[in-house]
Amino acid sequence: MIAFQDDDFAAAGFLLVFVVVRLIFAGICAFIASGRGRSGAGWFFIGLLFDCFALIVLLVMPDLKKQEEERQRQERENRRLREMIAKDRQVVDTRTSAIDRRLGAHDQALGLDTAMDTAGQLTNDSGAAAGAGLGAALPPPLPAAAAAEWYYARGGERLGPVQAETIRHLVAAGAIAAGTLVWRQGMADWQPIETVRDFTGGGA
Repeated sequence: MIAFQDDDFAAAGFLLVFVVVRLIFAGICAFIASGRGRSGAGWFFIGLLFDCFALIVLLVMPDLKKQEEERQRQERENRRLREMIAKDRQVVDTRTSAIDRRLGAHDQALGLDTAMDTAGQLTNDSGAAAGAGLGAALPPPLPAAAAAEWYYARGGERLGPVQAETIRHLVAAGAIAAGTLVWRQGMADWQPIETVRDFTGGGA
């Protein structure tokens, strides 16, 4: 009779320890799951059933809270970049409008037409289409001109003749860029404008 009671106490003690251990694992799973963006109640019962195996699986699974924080951070970064791009576009549009106004004023003062036509090409004084670039990839044929008259190339077309002062005005207005080819009588061939002393502060 006494031996039977001892077995009952041992079984009850083992059952109590078993239940306590499972409750501990269930509580740990619930706590960790809540911190990782998962259901604490659901993982409590999973931990209660599978104890350490549930804990191992939970630790291996992705951290949903970190993933959500990363997604929100990426969204904020994308929104900030979109706002920066929009602001930059506004600045570019404003500067482009200002440059267009300046070029228009210079064109009117110098009697030139460097505006874009409907085909997206620059036109010279006669209205003939010139290339859209400010420089010329291939120089046009050399003209016959007086010594004081300059020609410049744009888009493979020859523009001019103009005086040196006109060229300087166009450079200051941004209508002529570095690399633009220029020529006047007495020169052997077209030369980039930055290599010609007349436009770099040297003598004629």
